[in-house]
Amino acid sequence: FTTFYCFIILTIQLALNKMETIRVKCITWNVQTGWPDQDLGPLLGLKRSKSSEGAVTSSSAKKTAPSAPHIYVICLQEVRSQPQNMVMDMVFEEPWTKQIMDELAPHGYVRIAGERLQGCVTSVFVQREIVPELRDIHTAVIRTGLAGFWGNKGGVCVRFSVRGCSVCCVNSHLAAHDGGYEERVQQYNTILHTTAFPHTPPTTSILYHDYVFWMGDLNFRLDPCISAEEINTRVRKGDIAGLYKLDELNKAQTDRDAFEPLIEAPITFPPTYKYKEKTIAEYDLNRRPAWTDRILHQVLTDAYENVKLNVQQNSYIAHPSYTQSDHKPVTAEYTIKVFSDHQERCVTLSPLGEWRVGDGGAATVTLDSDVLTGSFDYVALFRENFSSMEQYVSYCYLPNLENNSGPASVNVEMRDDLIQDVGKYRLVYVSRKYNCFLGMSDPFPVLPRLLLQ
Repeated sequence: FTTFYCFIILTIQLALNKMETIRVKCITWNVQTGWPDQDLGPLLGLKRSKSSEGAVTSSSAKKTAPSAPHIYVICLQEVRSQPQNMVMDMVFEEPWTKQIMDELAPHGYVRIAGERLQGCVTSVFVQREIVPELRDIHTAVIRTGLAGFWGNKGGVCVRFSVRGCSVCCVNSHLAAHDGGYEERVQQYNTILHTTAFPHTPPTTSILYHDYVFWMGDLNFRLDPCISAEEINTRVRKGDIAGLYKLDELNKAQTDRDAFEPLIEAPITFPPTYKYKEKTIAEYDLNRRPAWTDRILHQVLTDAYENVKLNVQQNSYIAHPSYTQSDHKPVTAEYTIKVFSDHQERCVTLSPLGEWRVGDGGAATVTLDSDVLTGSFDYVALFRENFSSMEQYVSYCYLPNLENNSGPASVNVEMRDDLIQDVGKYRLVYVSRKYNCFLGMSDPFPVLPRLLLQ
């Protein structure tokens, strides 16, 4: 029934040809096991404004710039992954993720998904208002190191749907070194053909999604006919186009060995590896410079009848001012077309009466007719400006419903001592069945504790 209902909604939208655009920013960076020592604001493209005292501060948290991305896809490689670091990251937030979250939170972004494969860390952040518009958030990891038994190389994928269109983001770290072309091709194909999302038909494979963004330290080098010194000389002369003709990834696509279905914008920046640390433009010529760090995309233009999906790439640049790694970070900005006013599997949350510190309160949960509930669906309480879907203050499970489906309206109560602070909060419906967040309330106040007379 749910599939049929979604089909009807999409059919109506297609007939009306109602489409809109959202902005996506992709970032890839091999951080070479370092800590986040530099300001990440410029890399994220966050606007800065001068205060009346002359200090540089972040722009207003509640007013995201009109041109700001709706979605950030941030893919890191070689994040420190020794056993002691992995254990600490299970207890505390991984340092890179924490700093990125701290940068994005004042601008209204929430981390809605993340996955890690040893040194590969992938995070997806969205503007807070978009959280209840996402559906079917799933992750997958594929190990390709040591014949698939070790995760020092491989891929980390996050897929979701937004406003009726499916998106798959891939962070991959492929085999290194000159002479590793065949292994890189093999690892790409392993990631491509092994990754599966069995719970989201028909988008069970990477390339079945409406939009694909594939990035990472792909480690492709330049043709061995050219030396490190000659590459350096040609970079200084600005011969980027000439060097690109010798690029292995370019060859792999032309020969249909790897990445053939995906598109990469023209490269206009110098090779992103290998730099001497703490330098902006000085290569370590013990290794041949190369464009190891790449971002590619795919769009299924004709996925739906009577409408054309589209992706417009607005930028593709490297950021030489980041000097703490021997790689330079690379970013790409896109505008993608999605369905306008798309609604499916929606839940409305309405607080009832007063909510108070130490006592909590009640709310009405209203499910649309196409919502199927799961055994472990719950309503979570968040602070108004939460920055991660893991930052809930308290929660309560949804009571059992007849037929486990909507339309239905039930009341829930959240009575415990975990609500300790006065302020504004939000309720979020967390669906375990669909692995997403089907509804979010407007902010509402939690009042001080009532004093007994």
